[in-house]
Amino acid sequence: MSILEWPTWKVNKMDGLYRKRQSDYFKQIFKYLRYVLNDFIVLLVLFALGGLGLAYSDYVKSMSHPSNLWYSKPLLVLIAIFLLQIGKPKTLLKKADAVFLLAKESEMGQYLKRSFFSSYLSGAAIVFVGGLVLVPFMLFACDVPKSDVCLIIFLMLASKTFVLLAEFAEFYDEKFSSLLFELIFRVLLPVLALLLALSLNAVLSLCLMLGAILFLIQNIRQSAYQKMFRWNFAIEKETARMMELYRFFNLFCDVPYVVAKAKRRRFLDAFLPKPNPENPYRYLYVRCLARSGEYSSLLIRLLVLGSVILAFLDTYLSLLIAAVFLYMLGFQLIPLATNYDEIVFMHIYPQGFEKKINDFRGVLRTVMLVAAFIFAIFCLIGTGQPLMALEALAIMLVETFFVTGNYLEKKLSINLTYRN
Repeated sequence: MSILEWPTWKVNKMDGLYRKRQSDYFKQIFKYLRYVLNDFIVLLVLFALGGLGLAYSDYVKSMSHPSNLWYSKPLLVLIAIFLLQIGKPKTLLKKADAVFLLAKESEMGQYLKRSFFSSYLSGAAIVFVGGLVLVPFMLFACDVPKSDVCLIIFLMLASKTFVLLAEFAEFYDEKFSSLLFELIFRVLLPVLALLLALSLNAVLSLCLMLGAILFLIQNIRQSAYQKMFRWNFAIEKETARMMELYRFFNLFCDVPYVVAKAKRRRFLDAFLPKPNPENPYRYLYVRCLARSGEYSSLLIRLLVLGSVILAFLDTYLSLLIAAVFLYMLGFQLIPLATNYDEIVFMHIYPQGFEKKINDFRGVLRTVMLVAAFIFAIFCLIGTGQPLMALEALAIMLVETFFVTGNYLEKKLSINLTYRN
């Protein structure tokens, strides 16, 4: 049975298995989303969307019609290709499935069919919303006829179907997982289809894409009958997809599934403090921050994301966003204070617990000050107003001393009471 054969009237056990796993999956996602969608993040997203929407509206209004911008069509294709890559196959497979579901391999078609439609709905929703947002850009910048706008959106949805089918084809045919085939099926062919629709004929491009989808479906059917399901490959892909979600959630709360490995990073030795009996905890915290993948990757992601957003904002909204990102950075690094509590030797060290907290406060304050200056620089780049950048820096300096002062003591009050 292939992944695209329609089910019979009888309910398949593999179909029920996917439904059960999908229900558990949504419960787990919603459990972490309540930490992600807190008041600060919702407020930030609303302001960011409002600012970006206003900037986009002003940009479109500033264009003449028809606009002869040389970069408009390549930019539209680039954005569309980016949207097509969002949404990976959601198979929900587990490591034990390679053993316990091996006897049901002949029935995996029904399971993967359900997985395909579930994955497509989430990915196609993003593509559809992105296509609607791009409609003004198509009309004014790319000079696309109104009659072709809907066809191009349908072409984007069809291209998403093609890209997702190519990713599901990897589960049976290993040639689709090669770099060459990934570039051809996930990038090159959708690019050619979009360029053909924008330059020549949207109807012809859509028909060719539908033909490519039918060809790929037939190829998958033959592979499903002739080749074995690649259990280990499919499980590794699903594990990697879930780890991306967990790393995102780990920005806002502790996720037990995220296990980071320490890396040596010798190139940082010249910039890190040397061992000092007077400040032993400072040495440990800095080394942990530099070498631990959990904290270093979190710090880098927040710095990069905040800097990129600030670089494209030219309103007073940048002050709020800079303050929120700095708060998120400081808040996420607070668990570093208890990173060594389970090591018995830390409890018999002659240095007092107050010394430990003071050393951590110094490390956290230094990191937040560096981040504040970086955000202020990108605020200057985005707004082009030194006064606004200085205002953002002043707000972040006050925020830094607040977070590393009473706020930090309040967060660690339980530990302080226990130790004293």
